Amino acid sequence: MKVNLHLSLLLLLPAFLSAGVERFLQPLNLEGGNQSYSLKKAGFLRPSTLKNYQSFDTSPKKNSSLTSDHLERLLADSLKHRYQASGEIRVNLSTSWQSLKISSSPIIKIRDISPDELSSSCFIRFSLWDAGKKLGDFSYPLRVASMNEVYFSTKNLYRGTKLKKEDFRLRKVDTLKQHASSVSNTTALKGFELQSNLNANSPLKWSVLSKSTLIKKGQVVDVYASGNGIYVTMKGLALEDGVAESLVKVRNLSSDKEFHAKVLTESSVKVHL
Repeated sequence: MKVNLHLSLLLLLPAFLSAGVERFLQPLNLEGGNQSYSLKKAGFLRPSTLKNYQSFDTSPKKNSSLTSDHLERLLADSLKHRYQASGEIRVNLSTSWQSLKISSSPIIKIRDISPDELSSSCFIRFSLWDAGKKLGDFSYPLRVASMNEVYFSTKNLYRGTKLKKEDFRLRKVDTLKQHASSVSNTTALKGFELQSNLNANSPLKWSVLSKSTLIKKGQVVDVYASGNGIYVTMKGLALEDGVAESLVKVRNLSSDKEFHAKVLTESSVKVHL
């Protein structure tokens, strides 16, 4: 009897298991907000739930070429860094360049330059590296330009004219050639004057400038004295002419004591106690 009972149970077991498994394989709807999810009998998510998946390409990038334009930009950056140059540095190879295959961002290591200064033409020796591998050593003559914004006069200006920005406009030019020694836009014009005439549309060069005389001999000036926690003002008599930042001899009008003071403005000087 027991054997028959066990046999019957064994025969019915697949049916129970099938029913249990079938329950889990039936479509399951989960309502959550505005989205519903469904499980198929095969146990896979609906394809629609994967439509926003984006695969990532992990394959190595294809090789590119180091062209002459690219090399010239790399050389320009190297020269700018080497000489801490202001403005925009432009480089042109004087001879042809054969493009090279590269796999990443190449690096230039300068061996030497003649002359070793920022000039309109030079001869450079350098090595080229890519992904830690040396591609070779190269030697090339270069033409170099340093593009900076400099002052150009907007009208005729005459000797003794004190400089004002309103009398000039800015133009971007190569300061390594005909516009060498031109005054760049980083220079404050206040405190300078012309020591010779300057025609309209001409670049302003250092050779035509001199510092303006701010303090004149015999002029009464304000003296600002400070030091050791003390700050006082007094009147003084300038005993000589002085330009901005220069030292002039001054006499204290109260004590007749003479001392040297730094010129600040057209009416004031400063002395450290």
